[in-house]
Amino acid sequence: MRLLQHISSLLVISLCYTTSVAQGELAIASDSSNLALDSTRIKVREGLFITLDYGKLATFVSDSESKFAISVGFQLANRISPEIQLGYASVSPQNAFENGTYESKGFYSRIGVNYLIPFDNTNMFYAGLRYGLSLFEDEGVYEISSDIFETFSDDFGEQDQTATWFEIVLGSEKKLRNEKVYLGGQFSLRFANSRDKFAPIDTYAIPGYGRTLDKSVPALNLYIKYLF
Repeated sequence: MRLLQHISSLLVISLCYTTSVAQGELAIASDSSNLALDSTRIKVREGLFITLDYGKLATFVSDSESKFAISVGFQLANRISPEIQLGYASVSPQNAFENGTYESKGFYSRIGVNYLIPFDNTNMFYAGLRYGLSLFEDEGVYEISSDIFETFSDDFGEQDQTATWFEIVLGSEKKLRNEKVYLGGQFSLRFANSRDKFAPIDTYAIPGYGRTLDKSVPALNLYIKYLF
């Protein structure tokens, strides 16, 4: 009898253990399927979009520069997003010349592609490459003062200038309550490729690129995006 009792007890324990393991495996499988389902829900919306750089709009109240830029692009399901940007800038840096004034103005464009990395259905990261082109002109006036001779002043400037550069871009954007409106920001590092050079006074600033003193220029842009 005792032998039968031990055998029955072992059978009961074995059955309970097997049941608990099976339930655990079902729970893990259920969690895995839920995670897989959640991952499939994170999708990149396809469509045409327009972005407006509102950070540049704020420069219209500045005495030293005014800028405007708008971009058009397309988001694809494979997370590739080609984009083109057109802009205009007028830059009058106060520190360009110690005894004079300087202004550089003209149009610029950028064309490139982003790779989209969705964090969830609200937040998106991306990395991209750009090629930039600027068509512009600059002008300035300088003055040389002396206690002995008369003050000498002269003007300078060049028209029909061209400059090109490359950019590496890292950015992020967040979807607002309106499903089609996003707020974003991006950091870019620009590398000079080619430009016109002049002597004895060279170009100080290029619209869309920045100062010519360095071969690489960092930049930060803030924008609002509408996805159709």
